[in-house]
Amino acid sequence: MNKEEILAKSREDNRGADERFRILNQRQSVVMVGAMLAMWLLLFLWNVFRGLDTSQGGAIMLSGVAAMGFWQFYQFRMKFSFVCGLLAAFGAVTFAIKYLLGTM
Repeated sequence: MNKEEILAKSREDNRGADERFRILNQRQSVVMVGAMLAMWLLLFLWNVFRGLDTSQGGAIMLSGVAAMGFWQFYQFRMKFSFVCGLLAAFGAVTFAIKYLLGTM
């Protein structure tokens, strides 16, 4: 194989993106999720100490974690991500139902 064939195969394997772009995209996702988790934790603790309901924030956070898990499974076929996505989706639906029932 020559250089062009190797690069074409690599682009095909990476769905049109080169290796550097894929790595940067993964790092960006980690930073984004870390920032979301930090903000969620602050608001969650604020609500806990004030005796307020925390299910709305939990539903929002877990829905993001579920989406990320399903996306990682789709992209990289990581079975652990699929299981985490299922658990997070179950938690998100549970929190959402709890919040909706509490506001009726």
